[in-house]
Amino acid sequence: MSWALAIAAGITALWAIWEAFVEKNIGFVNVFAGSAAVITGVISAFTALRSTELTEERLRPYPYPYIDSTSRYSLSQLRIRNVGGTAAHDIYLEWTGNSIPKRTVGNDSDIPLLANGKDNAIAVLLPYESVSQLLGTANDVSKQAKAEGSEWKGYVNFKDSRGQKHRIPFLLDITHLRFGLFYDTEETRTMYELQNLPKQINELAKAVKSLKPNR
Repeated sequence: MSWALAIAAGITALWAIWEAFVEKNIGFVNVFAGSAAVITGVISAFTALRSTELTEERLRPYPYPYIDSTSRYSLSQLRIRNVGGTAAHDIYLEWTGNSIPKRTVGNDSDIPLLANGKDNAIAVLLPYESVSQLLGTANDVSKQAKAEGSEWKGYVNFKDSRGQKHRIPFLLDITHLRFGLFYDTEETRTMYELQNLPKQINELAKAVKSLKPNR
């Protein structure tokens, strides 16, 4: 668009020079000067409008769900994160695929899936804030993804700070679940193993005490 405006401006300028210095058409030059001022104002307004639209696009809330299999060791979670620049309100998922993820842990399997339907909407998510729900072990979720062999997809429904409703499509990437889970680093497992240190230290202290001779 900017290239087209630049070319049009160049052609118009050459035309004005031709009329002024070759054809000696002073009346045309006066009219052209007034028209050029109006055209410049229109172009400036268009540029400002486009800049405003881009700013609004960056600040628009954008909640999106995904399967988080790296935050917790050997566990998978359904997580919704707002990656937009402002808060998202009344967020809920509208599933359209053949199946949805199923929770396979604990005795609370009757608890609704995170943000499943309007009745289970999340009140608000601030920029870059997220909420999650445990689905089960990474192995169980992986088996579920392989067995169903279909896409977990649907729409994210939410409102912005002005109360305007939005509906965007989503697709959960379960490719990594079908082919096995891998960690980029061992940090998650390391933190998990570190949680066992206090217990092991206590057991070691008890063993040392038991070796002391009785007096």
